[in-house]
Amino acid sequence: MVDKPVVLGLPLDVLFEIFWYLHPLDLVYLTRVSKHFRLFLLSRRKAKSIWTGALKRIDRLPQCPSYLSEPAYANLLFWPYCHRCYSSCDVIQWELRIRCCNGCTGDMLIGRGKLPLFVDQLNCLDAGQLIPIKPLTVASHVDVTKLNMQYKSVKDSLLLNDLIIHRKKVTQEIYQHAALCRIWEAEVADQRRKELIDQRKRDVVEKLENLGLGDELELLRSDASALKEFDNLVVRQDQELTDSSCQVSLLRLQNFLEIKRARRLTVLLQDCFKNLAVVVSDMTKTSKNNKNNNLKVFPQAIDVCLLSEVRCMIDVPGVLSAEAFVDALTLRLPQLLLAWNSQVTRQLADLVRAQLGGIDNDVDPLKLAALVFRCSNCRSHVTYPSALAHPCLRAKTLDKPWVQLPMETTALGRRMSLVEVYENAAIEAFEMYPWNCTVLEAGGCFKRIHNLFQVLGRDPNSTTVDDMESCPIRVTCKSCSGSRNRMILTYRTALIHLVRNHSDSKADAVWGVVV
Repeated sequence: MVDKPVVLGLPLDVLFEIFWYLHPLDLVYLTRVSKHFRLFLLSRRKAKSIWTGALKRIDRLPQCPSYLSEPAYANLLFWPYCHRCYSSCDVIQWELRIRCCNGCTGDMLIGRGKLPLFVDQLNCLDAGQLIPIKPLTVASHVDVTKLNMQYKSVKDSLLLNDLIIHRKKVTQEIYQHAALCRIWEAEVADQRRKELIDQRKRDVVEKLENLGLGDELELLRSDASALKEFDNLVVRQDQELTDSSCQVSLLRLQNFLEIKRARRLTVLLQDCFKNLAVVVSDMTKTSKNNKNNNLKVFPQAIDVCLLSEVRCMIDVPGVLSAEAFVDALTLRLPQLLLAWNSQVTRQLADLVRAQLGGIDNDVDPLKLAALVFRCSNCRSHVTYPSALAHPCLRAKTLDKPWVQLPMETTALGRRMSLVEVYENAAIEAFEMYPWNCTVLEAGGCFKRIHNLFQVLGRDPNSTTVDDMESCPIRVTCKSCSGSRNRMILTYRTALIHLVRNHSDSKADAVWGVVV
């Protein structure tokens, strides 16, 4: 024999105090713990007030209807399982007072067309007045069985009319209470959704702060439209932030904040860029008029802007006033122009050395006599130093912000550095890309030039312009010269003739040395 649980041996007032703090679902589970708990909690004399109090503590819950006991009402409301097979079931059939999974519909529900014939023969307008029927015209098997039994007991007596009146009254009460329960269910679902959204926001904000985006979140709170966009991204799913969904959501939100941050910094930098453009323009005009300047090419404002020294001056808003920035830039600009010239010359030399190969380290590749560039954009040929100022080395940008929603210029989850933001903001402000020599091809004509230098008896990988200028050798293009006249060319004019009129084929240009 199973002993009575120790807790049931406590005084009733202590038991009531304990059960008073329990949720109705906890009480439902206790009825299934043991026979003693079940007998105690299902006793209307002992436990009715416990159930009533537990149900009252549920916010806005409709009162227990007269056709259900408090335990049955709590079981319907909170026990999340099918009433037949006990599988998980979240949908409550309010009019039918049951939970029914898809697999049990055939056993628990009856279609309206299969109702007993006597239902339509009774003195009422519609079967739904006698038995609760869902809008999908199905009834509970239990309700139909109960009505059938009641009908059989009174069908040949004067009590039949009383049964009809009673059934109409009970059914009407069921419909009314079901409507109230649906309203409560919707309110609970809405409240649960709000709680999930709030929790999701807290989790998201905490994770974004851990990623170093706390300052950007603070700034976002002062922008109503941006905050609304952020909230829409957060609440795209009204579910808890699991590990799997966390990664996708955080990447979108992180990307959103990166976009806002980049856009904000871009706007802050615009005034400095405007001042810089004016100073560079004035200084460039002055330098061009100065015959003593040693610059091979003049930079544009964006080139000066991207110099590390200038970026350090601009990239700290509020440290320098506009006037102080202009004064400091004007003072430093002559040295900056020289530094930029040295930088781009070095870049071009590195490009030549990388493309041609085989050039000795002690030879300046830009001074090679055989060096002719071909532009991959316009297909024209240029030599050094005019190649430094070739128009294709500066490309115009499209007239639109470099960073916007949806952001296509950065991958999801990648954090943009301040240098990256600064450089792209400058490109947007000046509507052009900085100087870039990668469109030039140093080896485009090298094969045909190599043939010419073989005739001259010189090594194209080491012979410099100075070597050839001091050399009196002249050549003639036998392929283009006629019988009566010959083309007598210096090495430089021969280069120009070669790249303009001949291909890389050896047979295409035949050279001879003029003695």
